Amino acid sequence: QLRRAKHTSMMVLWHLHNRDAPKFVMQCAVCSREILTGYRYHCPTCADYDQCQECVNNPATPRHPHVLKPIPVAGQQNQLTEVQRKERQRSIQLHMQLLMHASTCVSPKCPSANCTKMKGLLRHGDTCKVKHQGGCNVCKRIWALLQIHARQCKQNPCPVKHCSEIREKFRQITLQQQAMDDRRRQEMNRTYRAGVAR
Repeated sequence: QLRRAKHTSMMVLWHLHNRDAPKFVMQCAVCSREILTGYRYHCPTCADYDQCQECVNNPATPRHPHVLKPIPVAGQQNQLTEVQRKERQRSIQLHMQLLMHASTCVSPKCPSANCTKMKGLLRHGDTCKVKHQGGCNVCKRIWALLQIHARQCKQNPCPVKHCSEIREKFRQITLQQQAMDDRRRQEMNRTYRAGVAR
């Protein structure tokens, strides 16, 4: 039982650090090989029925009675969105630079139109009665930017509003998580020692 628990914990940690890896690997119902690339052809009618691309394209393979739906394998989907992911990362970094600029800019006539927009968003966050907890989409967007900034920020004090509060909140969550992990390890060690003693 302890060995199974350790294996499960290791698998969870591995998937947390390898988020792009497929969580489940399908097997071809015809050739029994794992379907790792390209498309898998899934039958919506039959329970747990998939064919690989090679078997579908092979004229010698007996035809399945139902229509098979082509589904990209998880790794293939990640390759397709690699450019989008890089573009999103670039956009986030530009927003971080703009957030820092708007937080330190004191000029009422800043030549940057984006600076004016960001200042308006930050003012909205201060005056909005609904807030992100109440469902305000603008506040949700601001809060997401502030959280991303706080995760990256090393300045002390930081000119960005709420940065110190968010960082302190993250620190408390990390400490709570560490305490939970320590308790879990102690319990596993206690169970292991009790098993050995028998």
